[in-house]
Amino acid sequence: MKQSLPIKLLVALLLSLFVGSCAPDEIYNKSQDVDPLGWNMNNPLTFNLDADDTSHTCLCCIDLRLTEDYPYSNIYLNIVTRFPNGDIAADTNLEFQLATPDGQWLGHRQGRYIDGRYPFCYFRFPSQGIYQFQIAHAMRDSLLPGVKDVGLHIATIETE
Repeated sequence: MKQSLPIKLLVALLLSLFVGSCAPDEIYNKSQDVDPLGWNMNNPLTFNLDADDTSHTCLCCIDLRLTEDYPYSNIYLNIVTRFPNGDIAADTNLEFQLATPDGQWLGHRQGRYIDGRYPFCYFRFPSQGIYQFQIAHAMRDSLLPGVKDVGLHIATIETE
């Protein structure tokens, strides 16, 4: 039986609404440009989040935009989190694979840029207030070329 175009469009619209409603709720998504000369390991990028929801588990991700000039297939990052009460937690030497062993970039490619999102932890904010995340690279080069921008993406997830 042949379906008419309006029915196909209605089904597609309903399906997209259903799929979109199952997506995690984004609570933070910011990025910062890196110096075109390179990312200095002594200049961490700082992200501040005013958290008001302490009841949901969140997935925290690093967003990276690289250029074809990035010289490695991985990146090591240090992430320091400062809590509203002054406590500090540090995740050091977190490794993220950016390319396959044969040199194929992972992530989405747009022209000479490669965009990737890399999960690094599940987190539940223990209290309301301002959380500060500092992200620095921990590679051998103190000035790391080929990194266009770095972002922090946090979204709530459903836990059963």
